[in-house]
Amino acid sequence: MKREYSERERYLLWLGFVLGPGSKRYFRTLTAFENDAHAMFAAAQKHDLPLECGLKEPILEKLFASATQRYIDGCFKRLAELDVSAAAFESPEYPALLKEIYDPPPILYYRGRLQAEPALSIAVVGSRAPTEYGRRMAHTLSQALAECGACVVSGLAYGVDCIAALGALAAEDNPYPTVAVLGSGVDVVYPAANRDIYAQIIARGAVVSEFLPGTKALPSNFPMRNRIISGLSRGVLVVEAAAKSGTLITVDCALEQGRDVFALPGRITDPKSEGTNALLREGHAKFTLSAEDVLEEYGGWRAVKAQTLSEPENLSLEQAVIRRLLLANERSFDELCELTGFSVPLLNSTLTEMEFSGIIRQSPGRVYSIECVL
Repeated sequence: MKREYSERERYLLWLGFVLGPGSKRYFRTLTAFENDAHAMFAAAQKHDLPLECGLKEPILEKLFASATQRYIDGCFKRLAELDVSAAAFESPEYPALLKEIYDPPPILYYRGRLQAEPALSIAVVGSRAPTEYGRRMAHTLSQALAECGACVVSGLAYGVDCIAALGALAAEDNPYPTVAVLGSGVDVVYPAANRDIYAQIIARGAVVSEFLPGTKALPSNFPMRNRIISGLSRGVLVVEAAAKSGTLITVDCALEQGRDVFALPGRITDPKSEGTNALLREGHAKFTLSAEDVLEEYGGWRAVKAQTLSEPENLSLEQAVIRRLLLANERSFDELCELTGFSVPLLNSTLTEMEFSGIIRQSPGRVYSIECVL
């Protein structure tokens, strides 16, 4: 479906087309015009931009030359030809979590479906050359997170990135299992070997980038990309990382952004786990052995598989009431007693039956939640 843009979006995107990636220059320039991109466009047409914009001569000349409707129309025509959409900071699909970070990208280019507020988003990152243990755990944890309704965010590079995406895509009942953030233009598949995974992600999730279409995957782009990976996520799970791994740049971004960091412990003799073990030793990451360890950090957050949302057959009235309460959130025994009005013996026996049937699970403190296979 062709993306339609409002008049305000057209001018906000025009500024992004001209200035390219990076937030400081974009927002400083826009602030000089009280966030009115149309007014800035009109001023650029007159070659009359104030000093407050802080732009150097080459950029000023570029803005003056591009301040035409023909230029804007040409940019949107090119996006349509490439099957690429763009979201300005104020666009309805721009991710809400990303707006919270210190330096959000003013423009996101994407293929697939970009959602402003997807279900719980967790980044899964790690080594580009993981061990067999790292590969297995990246796939297992990502699939488990996605099967519980989470959206797995990755970078689509070699190693843990692409394995995490494959694990998320294996959760067939999750309608939005994964988002990949590129260090190139969104139309440039890097590495090329990931083209099949790239196509699968577009079909069910989104591939995004702050870089203009056609931008090559330059080494300097990846640190910028990493802040978006963590910025899109509530938490970052590090599967495997060496002491000087580039993955730790993403961890630094996450910590600066106030995101949670989780780490899978590894053998103390394995160089590929030196980084993750150091994160745990220094208290920068939370000890993680399963997807459940991640999900429980969010108040026992649960989203069940699509097929479990319909009412199971042969539930008693009491079981149906409890199940509906737990679909909304996990609850303690006392909360269930108060909300249902059941007697303590009746509630005890009903909960026991539901546990044995695999409908619910009990956590320490007699807290109950809908069962989700992890």
